[in-house]
Amino acid sequence: MYLRKDGYYRLAKQQGYRSRAAFKLIELNESYQIIHPHDTVLDIGAAPGGWMQVIKDVVRQGGTAVGVDILDIAPLPGQAHSAVTLKGDVNDARIRQRALAAIRGKFDVVVSDLSVNISGNALSDTSRNLAMVRSILSYLPELLREGGNFLIKLFYSDTLKSIRADAEGTFEKVFTTKPKASRSSSSELYLIGKGFRPAAGDKKGVPHAR
Repeated sequence: MYLRKDGYYRLAKQQGYRSRAAFKLIELNESYQIIHPHDTVLDIGAAPGGWMQVIKDVVRQGGTAVGVDILDIAPLPGQAHSAVTLKGDVNDARIRQRALAAIRGKFDVVVSDLSVNISGNALSDTSRNLAMVRSILSYLPELLREGGNFLIKLFYSDTLKSIRADAEGTFEKVFTTKPKASRSSSSELYLIGKGFRPAAGDKKGVPHAR
């Protein structure tokens, strides 16, 4: 019943988005210009595909959205080469290599709206979410080109400052924000990094295609 009363849920249905979360990305991108036309974008935890719909609209022809999830992602209308879906876990090096091979280089942008399965134990859930965020951060030198942008969901906790500090050592600019489309009862936040600065030893790997 709550979902049916949710304005963003109804709006998503009306506009053909697979998830109300699409409006979070729309708002964040309008405010922070994370994704641009012709970008290559990796969406980690992409199912059911709501963010990929938004990404595909932003990058237009000449850009590519690659979505990775352990769940199936139904093909997007008019998908062709502008959207690629991979079933698997981003923690698997083979999946990361398949994602890179899809664009023949590193990504302009990496985004993730992924969340751990909620157990009801707040301490455990927060700990597992932070471990997941740190894991994705650790893959950025492999996946994200120098100067690229990053967006990830996390949840407010005492270690938020530590995560932000790690990001500030990696990006030229870092922001944390809560979009209006997030439910007021949720402790979720989004961390945005702009201008990726890989350490000198991390710059090796697949060259950027563009």
